[in-house]
Amino acid sequence: MGRRAESVVTRSAFRSISTISLVVIGGLIPQSAVLAHPLHTSLTEMSYDAKGRTLDLSVRVFVDDFTAAAKLYRGRRAANGAARQPPLVSYALAMLTLTDARGRLLPLVSCGGKRVGDLMWLCFRARLESGPEQLAVSSRILFDKYKDQINVVQVTYGGKKLSILFTPGDGAKRIS
Repeated sequence: MGRRAESVVTRSAFRSISTISLVVIGGLIPQSAVLAHPLHTSLTEMSYDAKGRTLDLSVRVFVDDFTAAAKLYRGRRAANGAARQPPLVSYALAMLTLTDARGRLLPLVSCGGKRVGDLMWLCFRARLESGPEQLAVSSRILFDKYKDQINVVQVTYGGKKLSILFTPGDGAKRIS
């Protein structure tokens, strides 16, 4: 390709990018449509430490969605005492639950969180009497906000790794 042909291609590509920019800047396409993420998902990674008999949970959510849901939830009281926690933790504790083989709710303790760009990672920990095989997990994070929300829980224990998928309307699911 000659120098002149390269120049024409480059100018043509520049015009296309400029046109798209003008459409967005000009308001023909709402900025929120351009900046919004298309998926409503959360990921919870759970790993069991047999020596310490602890289950560590790391919850990844989109900051904007999670913050909005937590603000809406703030006024409601959580049955597991989470209302005394900061709103983000309170909401997470109400929407992500673990129950033992007898159906008792296991207390989750917050171990912090961090923001990475548009994502937020929240940390929780639970002490277990035995391994996670007899537990049931429920992840209802953002189901109250989005009908197309999908939550994935990945569990690692005893050399096993399994994924559990939650969609609106799902109840608790056994880890095994």
